[in-house]
Amino acid sequence: MSTRPFLRCEVHPDNPQGRQLQVVAERLRAGAIAAVPTASGYLLTSRFDDKAAAARLLHRVDERLPVMLLCRDLAQAAAFMRIDDSAFRTIREARRGSAAFLLRCTHRVPRRLAAGAGGHALLYFAGHAAGHGLLEQLEDPLLALAPPDGLRELDQLTVDSLALLDVALDAGPLSEPQPIEYVELVQPARAIARLWTQPTGDICLAA
Repeated sequence: MSTRPFLRCEVHPDNPQGRQLQVVAERLRAGAIAAVPTASGYLLTSRFDDKAAAARLLHRVDERLPVMLLCRDLAQAAAFMRIDDSAFRTIREARRGSAAFLLRCTHRVPRRLAAGAGGHALLYFAGHAAGHGLLEQLEDPLLALAPPDGLRELDQLTVDSLALLDVALDAGPLSEPQPIEYVELVQPARAIARLWTQPTGDICLAA
């Protein structure tokens, strides 16, 4: 079965070329869906504030599930997620890319993205040099769609994913993708944890 072609921007996995990062960033600003390398594998992403791109990315996702925001750092994340001192310490101590954190959204996150999950979203950091380098080229976080299993290579994308993809930040085969631990930092704890069915990890409640 033929699939729609997408642009591959090949970069060094540890020292990504700035020009290639800029190309992918410009495509995202123009409404593209991009594959981005992270510690948990390649994730499909779009600009979170691009209504059309976000609708394409999430068209088959259960609306009750929290969306995932791929952020550059904690300073950026704090503009979009409510992070108290306890949550800040938990996030800061975690290895980048090893966990996604369920938090309440601020008004900066569009209601159409947060409402289905009761005003909450997942915060995630790339944990990969190329993915982080791309985020440094952008003003805002990316909306990310995690595949059911860690995607080590772009050639492993399903036909459905390839049909969505416009551009890929290709860092080559990734090291064995790490399962994501889903950590709920909402107080009081919410039952939304049971809705997250990704087999790559389980949501746990932080102490």
